[in-house]
Amino acid sequence: MRHDLRPAGAAGPLAGARVLLTRRAAGDRIAAALEEAGAEVVAVALTETVPGDFEAMARAQERLASGAYAWVVVTSARALAAMSLAGAPASTRFAAVGPGTARALEEAIGRRADVVADGGAAGLLREPLLAGGPQGSGALGEGARDAGGAARPEGRGRLLLPASAIADPALADGLRKAGWLVEAVPAYSTRTAPADSLPPGLARAWGSPAGPARGGFDAVVLLAGSGARALHELLGPPPARPAGVGRRTAVVALGPSTAAEASRLGLGPDAVADSPTPRGVLSAVSAAISIITGPRPTRPHHAPTPEETS
Repeated sequence: MRHDLRPAGAAGPLAGARVLLTRRAAGDRIAAALEEAGAEVVAVALTETVPGDFEAMARAQERLASGAYAWVVVTSARALAAMSLAGAPASTRFAAVGPGTARALEEAIGRRADVVADGGAAGLLREPLLAGGPQGSGALGEGARDAGGAARPEGRGRLLLPASAIADPALADGLRKAGWLVEAVPAYSTRTAPADSLPPGLARAWGSPAGPARGGFDAVVLLAGSGARALHELLGPPPARPAGVGRRTAVVALGPSTAAEASRLGLGPDAVADSPTPRGVLSAVSAAISIITGPRPTRPHHAPTPEETS
């Protein structure tokens, strides 16, 4: 596991704030947005990615190349790194969760997503081309026609969903309710990183009060349910702070499923970013830090979803 400490910006709405980001990735746009707002970002990968079911992926790739799927739904860049989708015919459509995943899709296979949904994976269920089911999208893959061009019914409405083996089933269930034949393939999984791989001093900083010169964190950003579980296992909940002993650490979750898992583990959260974009997370972190001097709210603050096109 690798970690990174980025210097704080000189000015901005988060000037002086120290934020723990529970992943580390090259060119991380969320980290960059927090830094541009003035925060000091400590990026630590609390989870590790492990390969998924190779045989299941190989079978799905063969069917993909034959045109058996009308749609491929990609929920994260990790799925693209774990499973090649380059063999998809031109007739197969792609849906992506968030502009970051859409960019990763274009970089991986040179194809632009036909649908890009914000608001987490559940946002795809509000997209007309998917929410209306196969009839609403006119979904009939290339492989669903015979050599003479006649329609073959077995290909209609089939959808490939390569994702984490421990992904929230809500997206797959929602697509099935809309009428899709969903093939969910476990392309990868995640597990908590070894405790001895954490950067030196992280546990001490986690236990320290937030605030200038105190060494603690003003906020922690949870980007997935697996990250919430890893934080709970490796560091535990943010310590409670008696009055006058520094500010407590605010907890920000990305999306409702991550928020639900954080809540189950007793991690709050204080705020939920409903948009899986840098500006969406920045909005939630700003809102959470503004309320960390008070008691943890019984219901998290849902930061407004900002418009973002890139």
